[in-house]
Amino acid sequence: MKWQYGIEEAARRIAARELSVVEYVSSVLDRLAETEPEVSAWTYVDREGALRAAQQADVEIAAGQHRGPLHGIPFGVKDVIDTAGLPTEGGSKAYAGRIPDHDAATVRALRENGAILLGKTVTHEIAYGQNFPPTRNPWDPSRYQGGSSAGSGVAVAVGSAPGCLGTDTSGSVRNPASVNSLVGMRPTTGLIDGSGVMNLSEQLDQVGPIARTTVDCALLLQGMVKSRADLGPEDIAAAVRRPLNRPRVGVDFAAWHDWGVSTEVQAAIKEAVNVLASTGVEIVDVSLPELSLALPVTLVSCLADALRLHGSALSDRPEDFEPGTRVMLELGCAVTEEHLTLARRARAHLRDRVRATFLDADLTALVSPTLSGIPPRLSDLSTDLTRESDEADLSSALLLLAPANVCGLPALSVPGGFVNGLPVGLHLLGRPYGDLALFRLAQHYETAVARPAQATLRSGR
Repeated sequence: MKWQYGIEEAARRIAARELSVVEYVSSVLDRLAETEPEVSAWTYVDREGALRAAQQADVEIAAGQHRGPLHGIPFGVKDVIDTAGLPTEGGSKAYAGRIPDHDAATVRALRENGAILLGKTVTHEIAYGQNFPPTRNPWDPSRYQGGSSAGSGVAVAVGSAPGCLGTDTSGSVRNPASVNSLVGMRPTTGLIDGSGVMNLSEQLDQVGPIARTTVDCALLLQGMVKSRADLGPEDIAAAVRRPLNRPRVGVDFAAWHDWGVSTEVQAAIKEAVNVLASTGVEIVDVSLPELSLALPVTLVSCLADALRLHGSALSDRPEDFEPGTRVMLELGCAVTEEHLTLARRARAHLRDRVRATFLDADLTALVSPTLSGIPPRLSDLSTDLTRESDEADLSSALLLLAPANVCGLPALSVPGGFVNGLPVGLHLLGRPYGDLALFRLAQHYETAVARPAQATLRSGR
């Protein structure tokens, strides 16, 4: 059962020579084979390549060439992030057979730090969220599996990888983290090199890690950054556990109702806020109605950017796109320069208001629910991105999560409790390049509450 070790625990055992990399990677691959028939989190698994890399890692470590805490740690990659020699098809028939020559910058960085690529995880087609991929929610297979990085989230939840990469255009790292009781991070724009990604919108997209704990998530992110000095010191685990100095978090309780947050989720996240308050975090009431601007800005930006990035494939192979994706791409033709100008102005105004709120109230983070409700049943789910208040619509996630992307800010979802036996997420939005402070706040909360149970697969599902 070595697959149960998280990143930090496995790294400690590997460094101490208590656990071989081959043992660990083999156990994770066996867990993947066991769970995959029920959850369908992976689109491609490079078992032979992963075992070869594990053998090489053991040789290097035995020779005293230990590269750090990610050496020998297996990971998965969302199928919109390039991997040299392995398919990167964006979950779309339109890109079937696409095999990049080079790794994306984030994948290259992780491999240079000794991490071992297992394969590619399932995504909604080109990360647009308009189709229903085969991945299943391990907490309840009848329910929403969590955004376009669903495969990455589910893989970590069931233990078929200790950590995975996703991409976050308007919440698609934090969304599956919340749904699966995990930690998911959208880093500050510019903290990592985002090249080598099949983007939906370059101005909004960000690669981010998903893991079981705050420290594990921080370890993955440190392995991806351009420079370790950009995130924190060499021992990121110790840095994350270091207490914050007089943390203050802002909460706009009134907005939760306007955003359509369910009564049950409001209660769960208010309890999480109370936990923070009981541990010395100062809670500050704030008012930021301008956050609602993020939804129209996101829609205009995505429509225009997606058409520009995928318009050629649409023209050549329209029948290969899912109907919903094709409609959204075609809608990009309706975006005018006037729309884009208004979106740029709204974006600048929102950035100014968020920045002013952080400075005026001296905040470490803004706190909210990650999602407005528990995952809806797939039979009830609407992929309509234009409505604002129905928790069964994907647009409800955009309301809470898109501000981070529009403003380029770090944001993190950490397990925030349960409603009707299903996980809900506590969302933390931070200052620019305040990624380490967010991790510290999340760790502060994580140590104050019992860790939630990992998803357990039931036979016959």
